[in-house]
Amino acid sequence: MRTDRHLFVVAACVLATIIATAWIYTQGLKGGFVFDDYANLPSLGAQGPIDNTATFLRFITSGTADPTGRPLALLSFLIDGHDWPTAAEPFKRTNVLIHLFNGVLLAWLLLRLGGLLGIQAFPKAFGACVGAGAWLLHPLFVSTVLYVVQREAMLPTTFVLLGLHLWLTGRTRIEEGKSGVGILLGIPLLTFLALLSKANGILLPLLIIAIDSCLPQLTEHDKRYRHLLRISCWPWILAVVAVLAWLAYRGIDNASVAYRGWTVGQRLLTEPSILWIYLGQLWLILPTSGSVFHDQYAAATDLWHPFWTAPAILACVVVVGLALRYRKAQPAFAMAVLFYFAGHIIESTSLPLELYFEHRNYLPAMLIFWPAALVAGKSLRSRTAIIAAVIIMIGMSLLSLSLVRLWNNPPAQALAWAAQSPDSPRAQTYAAQVEGDAGRADLGIQRLIERRSDFPDEPQIALTLLNLRCQMGAVTEDDIHYGEGALLHAKRDPGRILLNWSLGAIDSAVAQRCAGLDDEAILTVLNAAASNQVIASIPGRMQDIAHARGELALARGDQASALVEFDKALALSPTPQAALEQAAALGRAGAPALGLRHLAYFETLPHPQGRGPWTAMAWLHDRVLEHQGYWRKETAHLNDALAKDSRKNAQ
Repeated sequence: MRTDRHLFVVAACVLATIIATAWIYTQGLKGGFVFDDYANLPSLGAQGPIDNTATFLRFITSGTADPTGRPLALLSFLIDGHDWPTAAEPFKRTNVLIHLFNGVLLAWLLLRLGGLLGIQAFPKAFGACVGAGAWLLHPLFVSTVLYVVQREAMLPTTFVLLGLHLWLTGRTRIEEGKSGVGILLGIPLLTFLALLSKANGILLPLLIIAIDSCLPQLTEHDKRYRHLLRISCWPWILAVVAVLAWLAYRGIDNASVAYRGWTVGQRLLTEPSILWIYLGQLWLILPTSGSVFHDQYAAATDLWHPFWTAPAILACVVVVGLALRYRKAQPAFAMAVLFYFAGHIIESTSLPLELYFEHRNYLPAMLIFWPAALVAGKSLRSRTAIIAAVIIMIGMSLLSLSLVRLWNNPPAQALAWAAQSPDSPRAQTYAAQVEGDAGRADLGIQRLIERRSDFPDEPQIALTLLNLRCQMGAVTEDDIHYGEGALLHAKRDPGRILLNWSLGAIDSAVAQRCAGLDDEAILTVLNAAASNQVIASIPGRMQDIAHARGELALARGDQASALVEFDKALALSPTPQAALEQAAALGRAGAPALGLRHLAYFETLPHPQGRGPWTAMAWLHDRVLEHQGYWRKETAHLNDALAKDSRKNAQ
């Protein structure tokens, strides 16, 4: 009867937390898409609305973020939209529902773990309520829930939680003398589903082992249980360790410099410090910005630069060592520590990802508040513990609510992020763009000019300044010189921003909307980029530059020069998509015969070697396109259209 009462209390507590969390997040559903949303979600309409089997198969296999392509995450986006552009609110609402569901699964998990540790009824119930509630309401996860594309961080957490419950059920059945074979062998299936959502889903077996190492041994059938656990978990764990070790060895000195500005070795030195920053934010010692821009974090160059690098690494080793040493004496503390560090082993080690992102804590931090809640439930009188928990929850709710409301107001959000991260070029650029979109390009210009000396080699600052100047009607020679210098001395890949700026600048020059921005000015910036050794080492970026030069030639009516530049661009990476885009551009410019020549030239090029099965989803996507004859049909259609236009011109 007493157990039933505590279960009822847990259910009521979780329900109240769910309602509070849901209400808080409803205050942020009206905000739009941001940053990486625009890099990922437009694939919903890249080849027309997803309203038939052919477009569905092309979309679901089009992911490039992981070798798996994250198809389950892509599939979930179809719940909210089948075309692009589309409204952000349905996507955000689904994210909130997933977050709430994860909170329920977490509360249930903590309750079960408390039972396995033999914790008394009140502390067990209190720990489950507060541990899950603090995770649900924490302000650090606002940017995960309301940042649409971070559903890719939330879905694998769902499958990991389901996998943990599956494992606990199998463990209990074996302890009761029943067969748990089917259940434990189901762990690989849940791992696979989590992996199809995001790469860190593959950590489910490691997380199971981390928790299991802290639990008491089974009184009976332990040997059979250990054997099944080894079969279902250790192959995945060994595969993860092998891949991460290989990536570290391959890139320890030079990988990612052109793209990120640091080596993998420097990243390995830096991440322990960032893990302590995350922990400070989780325990509300350090402030949480809720921003999606974190490019201001600099990589460590060695163990003593910055000076806290070695102490941070040592502190991580000591804490993990203590957790391993006392995992039986202090199992809840050890579980939280081992789970947290195991949960970061993919995104905070040798993968060349950006150094810092708050959403990486969504899965690892699930147990982080549980030990403290258990201690409070054991040490304090029940009424005192409940009052303290309510005060903490209210505080977290207010912090989260302030961030959520900011997500509902994109202009205010952009300005807040820029103020919170003055050393982030992306945050400053984004704020300036938002000010320009609001009709205050003058404020955006002032912002960037004031920070220009701080970012002398940041193309995004220089190119955004040029855009805002054009919005005001004119650029100066100084603006062009700054753009030239930024591209010439950039220390890493500027990405697609260079091509996007070039195409927009060409349109402005043709329409004569921007005094001072002419062919020569645009070529000055493009030539500076081509002279940069970092940029010149990236074939894709050199292809962008050649393509932009071709578009510039078309704009001034020099179709023959445009064909030459398009041919150069195509030779750098002969893909059917590039060939079709460039041939179509020649056709629109009144030179269909040259478009036909460009397509014919494409057929003479040695096509890149096909992506092999080891590339996983990329290989499958190619097979889908090949089976559908997609590029063959698109090429034939464009050939026919260009030939028809060419005959008309000849008449």
